[in-house]
Amino acid sequence: MHYVLILLTAFGLAAPLRPPKPVGPATKPVVVLELFTSQGCSSCPPADKALQEITQQAAKSGQAIYGLSFHVDYWNRLGWQDPFSTKQYTDRQRQYDRNLNTQTYTPQLVINGRQNVIGGQRKRIEQAIQTIQKQPVSSFIGVDGSLVRNARQVTINYALSAAGPYRVNVALVQKEAQTVVKNGENGGRTLLNTNVVRQFRTIDNSDASGNVTLLLPDGLTADQTAVLVYVQRKDDGQIVGAKQF
Repeated sequence: MHYVLILLTAFGLAAPLRPPKPVGPATKPVVVLELFTSQGCSSCPPADKALQEITQQAAKSGQAIYGLSFHVDYWNRLGWQDPFSTKQYTDRQRQYDRNLNTQTYTPQLVINGRQNVIGGQRKRIEQAIQTIQKQPVSSFIGVDGSLVRNARQVTINYALSAAGPYRVNVALVQKEAQTVVKNGENGGRTLLNTNVVRQFRTIDNSDASGNVTLLLPDGLTADQTAVLVYVQRKDDGQIVGAKQF
């Protein structure tokens, strides 16, 4: 068995994970923006652009603001099959809608698991972010870990500064994608999507540490991706910690 592991490691199919180090408490509030979008929706490109600009500016200024683009599948019957859409992401959106008592629509932005905003309403989004950033740091927990990449998969070893009960989400995102849309409401346009969720895993009853392995989709290399680990309270879905790797 040890010889097999050595061979797998040599060929880049396995790599040792460093054991998680003790994690300190959060040092700043975190904001996670979950955008439910579709390439078949003509109202979505402005929301996609707003998410891109907000997260890029945050990264430049050192703010802990992270964006995720979940492509839903219910637009696919209307002329264009969104290549990034899955029923899994539609189901996630509808669960939010049940929790927040709102309708299902695109572009819908869910902020830290508790606030529903139309994705293109830049001013409302920025106001919500500012409100969260004024919350006491003690309302959040620290998240840390290590990441191992190879040609076929990525493995994240994560650790939290406090025990739950928490729900830990791990999203493998494609940093940027350009798509020539041939049909549907955006037919004839070339769309730019950022932070596109390509693989997603939720650990419902997470310990204070754990690891998750996600396969890379065909045609996607590890350096084109990032991994976001974010933590939600199990009682109300509030996001209380996050880190991107």
